[in-house]
This record gives sequence, C-alpha cells and structure tokens, in this order.
Amino acid sequence: MCLILIASLGMSQEIVADPKAEAATTQYKTSATLNLRTGASTKHKAITTIPKGKTVTYVSKSGSWYKVKYGSKTGYASSKYLKKVQATSVTTYYTTSALNMRAGASANHKVITTIPKGKAVTYVSKSDSWYKVKYGSKTGYVSSKYLTSTKPAAPKNYAEGLKTVGNNKQLILVTTNGTSTSNATIQTYEKDSKGKWKLVLSVPGYIGKYGLTSNMSEGGKKSPQGKYSIGQAFGTKTNPGTKLSYRKITSDDVWVDDSTSKLYNTWQSRRKTARQWKSAENMNVPAYKYGFVINYNTKRVPGKGSAIFFHISSSYTLGCTGTSEANVLKIMRWLDPKKNPVIIQTPMKELSKY
Repeated sequence: MCLILIASLGMSQEIVADPKAEAATTQYKTSATLNLRTGASTKHKAITTIPKGKTVTYVSKSGSWYKVKYGSKTGYASSKYLKKVQATSVTTYYTTSALNMRAGASANHKVITTIPKGKAVTYVSKSDSWYKVKYGSKTGYVSSKYLTSTKPAAPKNYAEGLKTVGNNKQLILVTTNGTSTSNATIQTYEKDSKGKWKLVLSVPGYIGKYGLTSNMSEGGKKSPQGKYSIGQAFGTKTNPGTKLSYRKITSDDVWVDDSTSKLYNTWQSRRKTARQWKSAENMNVPAYKYGFVINYNTKRVPGKGSAIFFHISSSYTLGCTGTSEANVLKIMRWLDPKKNPVIIQTPMKELSKY
C-alpha cells in the first residue's frame, strides 16, 4: 500500500514534534506503510515500500522529506510518517563469582543456567535483593550481591606460570574456588610458535557433586585432582571432526566399575564380558553423545575410581568433568594428539603445585 492511499483513507499517523531537531536524530520508525522515493516529493518514483514499524536511518533533510537508508536502499520518505526512536539506557553488571540464574527471585527457584565469573549481564528490573537480568538468550533472576558495575580485567593467563607442562603444547585447565564445589571454570590454552601459552577458550563447567579430591574412591561422587593425559574420544553419534582416536558407542558398550573385576576401569562389550563383572556403567547415554576419556587410574588400582570422562553436562557429575555440548565439541575439534594435550584439575589455591 502506498503513502497516498493510506492518507486518503484517513488513517491516523504519528507526527514528529520538532523538525528543526531532526538532524540530531539518526533512527526513526515508520508509523505507516511508507513509500521510499527517488526524490523529495510524491512525484518521484517509488524505490520500495517500507512496512509499518520498520527502522530507517536518517541521512539528511529536504523540506518535510527525509533522505533515509532502509536496508541496502537509500531514498526519500515523508517525515510525517516517521517517529523518532528514543534512545534507551542499558545498565550492565558483571558477575563477581560463578552465579546461578534462577526462574524466580529467590534461591528456591529452579536454576536456568550458571553464569561464569566476570561475565556481563543486562539489567531488566529489580525484586528486593534480586535483579532480573538478561544473559545471552536467557532471562532470569540473580542475587545482586554478586554483581558489580565495574568491568573486570582481562582473564589472567594462568598457563604461563605452570611448571609441569613444558612438554605439552595444549592444555585444558579446570579450576574451582575450593575443593567442595561442583562449579568449575574450564580454560583451554595452546603454545604459539614462540612457546608462549595463549588462551583459546574460557567457559563454565562442572565436576563431581562433592568437588575435587586427591584421594579418589569408587562411588565417591568427586572428581580427581591432578594432571592427566587425554585418552580416546567417543560418542553415540559419528565422529564430529576430532583428531583424537574416535569410537562410536553402541548399546553393547559398558565401562566396568566393579573393583573386584580384572576388567576394572576398562571399556568392554556387555555381551562378551558380562560374566566377568558384577557392575558396569552403560555408555549409551545422552551425556556421552560426545566426550573423551581422561586418563585417570590407568593402572586400574581397585577402588580408586573409574570411568572418568570429559562429557556433556548441565549440572554436577558423579566424578567426570562436563560442560555444554557446544563447548565439548569446540574442545574435541581443537584437541590434537600431536600436541601432547593434558588436563589439569585443581582448586585455584593449589595451582602453584603444577
């Protein structure tokens, strides 16, 4: 529908208040379906028709007509049918620690996601000591006690201070704020051509329900603290593009967690070995859609823990290390066995040991 027809039907339009001030405003919204023309009058040819409610960018003024840009096209439109887009102030806060975003304004509500320390959130509204905020595509409530308006400094390069990774060119660093938390920060580093560690990725992650320990036990629901090599990649789907040796999981696959079995802490066929163990973990589960083995307890000491993986997770694990599917895939595709990758898992206060 063209501008002249709309006007002749008597539809109400929104009028710009002060024509003298228009040069200072850069964006407008159309208040009706509007023709964009080659010149500043209705005598000029229509280039395109702009739907009602669309945003255009101001270029210049000619009488009561504005030269504007709409998408890839530039032309003239009557200012009578353009409304200024009012600038809105956006308040940004930064998390001072890993912080749960919840569905409501209290700790009793369901956790939507965990926001890592130092991430920016956009303020929406307030409910007592809780703020409704937006983080990425998610909106929810967080405690205002763990928010600051001060932008944090760039992440520190923790790999540069490590003493035990001289022979490694790739590093996965999993750190926590203590030994009893299941929330972790997962960072990946790679050495450049000059031998300097460069941060590749920093994302939130999860470890065992009861945190980290250097004294693992089978069924303890803790993750092992220490430095470990990276083992075989796996998944219930086909190889997503990792350079690691990859094994596709089937319904027959299990990981033996029976400490009394000679097959303890190994990947086996249920059909072929079922009589050789009393218990084993089913590998054909959603969490193992993609993942890889952390080479923990490779000597298979009975009772010291088994089936320690890096896999998909949105909450605490029972001893593995987890993060979102997207992050698992990024890390799997990045890992290169030629670069001798390792994973270090430790509380921050004990990082100097490595």
